[in-house]
Formats: sequence, C-alpha cells, structure tokens
Amino acid sequence: MLGRHQHTSPEEKTLVTVEWKKLHQWHTQEKRRLKRAMNKRMRHTNKLEVKQNLILTPGLMA
Repeated sequence: MLGRHQHTSPEEKTLVTVEWKKLHQWHTQEKRRLKRAMNKRMRHTNKLEVKQNLILTPGLMA
C-alpha cells in the first residue's frame, strides 16, 4: 500500500481499481452462491422434517 502523500500514476490507479473490482465481484458471487446452496439445503431439510412428522403423527393415520 502507498502512504498517504504518495501519488500513483493514472495507469496504476486503474490497474488497482480493476483488480479490486474483480476481487469484489468474485466475493459477491461467492456469497450469492453460498446463500443459494444454504437455502437449497434448508428447503431440503424442511421437506424431510415434514415427511418425518407426517410419519410420526398417529392422529393422521386414524
């Protein structure tokens, strides 16, 4: 990192911002991907729980 009073050339600035944007974009995509996977798993476990509850509930079978 550069100190507070050091100036970067415009080329260097664009390079840095481009790299930062790439990194940030990857990070947000990764977050989105993880979130979707988590939701998928949650929905799946909820379905399983509902099935399990239906099987275990004796009142419905009578």
